[in-house]
Amino acid sequence: MFYIGLIFGYHDSVNSSANQFHHIQLSIIVVNFETPDYSLECIRSIYANRPSCGFEIILIDNGSRDNGENLGFSRANNLGITNAKGNFILLLNSDTKILDNSLDRMIEFLIANPQMGAVGPRQLDGTGKLQLSWGNFPTLVSEAFRKLLHYRLSINDLKIRDYLQEKYSGSTDVDWVSGSCLMARRDALVQAGLLDGHFFMYFEDIDLCRRIKDKGWKIHYNSDITLIHYGGISARKNILNVLVEYRHSQIYFTRKYYGLKGVLAIKLLLFAKYGVNFVRWFVAYLGDRLFGRETEASFTKLLLSKKTLELVFRPEPLVARGLGVYNSDFHW
Repeated sequence: MFYIGLIFGYHDSVNSSANQFHHIQLSIIVVNFETPDYSLECIRSIYANRPSCGFEIILIDNGSRDNGENLGFSRANNLGITNAKGNFILLLNSDTKILDNSLDRMIEFLIANPQMGAVGPRQLDGTGKLQLSWGNFPTLVSEAFRKLLHYRLSINDLKIRDYLQEKYSGSTDVDWVSGSCLMARRDALVQAGLLDGHFFMYFEDIDLCRRIKDKGWKIHYNSDITLIHYGGISARKNILNVLVEYRHSQIYFTRKYYGLKGVLAIKLLLFAKYGVNFVRWFVAYLGDRLFGRETEASFTKLLLSKKTLELVFRPEPLVARGLGVYNSDFHW
């Protein structure tokens, strides 16, 4: 695991680069996990639409073939945050593309609104479709509703898309914005702390925004600012482990904020879903083998059900030791 700090201050053509290094206002952290082409495209888009202030890009190489250790999204970003020099810190996925003057506009928004701890833009996928990159603090009911929205968006339900565009047009305060593009005020991060390293991936952005809000700051979603987020590029290479890590983070998040009763509720739901799925895909896998059909799909889904059930039956500690420890490995 290592990071490469690419520090290129930019203000105007008459300033020397030496002076610019001392006036870095924005630190952009990009984590690369086996996505070199997308990471390069992301960095090129930053320079094509560079902010008018001094800035730096900190590229984190996380678990590449040359460097096999993968610390996860949270701890990789923490490494960047602890080395950042800017007053504003942007967490930016490697599979994103900066458009127009979006970086300047996010900085200008935070400067003009000192009560805001973090801001996130509207995110579109590679085909221009809206992504759900903001939301309210999750509950069992809201998560079920959110899953339904995700499904309707995935099949391009125009009514749902129009509803979300209208409801969240312009600027609005929310409980969280996605860590795929989250610009935070340095002061807010100093007070809230780093990303919780117990989240390998998923839910870490919601947790961070919650802690920022708990310190009295606001979180803002601005649909007037847009970027492209291709989405899931790293995940597609190891989809099974990614789905298991999602459930692992979901259980940890529930334990952290809703206690043992919340964990019991979420585990009962997961047991009901994946218990049925395990039987279903076990039968399908046996049928595929019996009739000489391709078994990869049924075996993968069977294995996902098995690994999820293992999480369900893993005992939870009675005392929530270590929950919320998010800066034990790094010093601000």
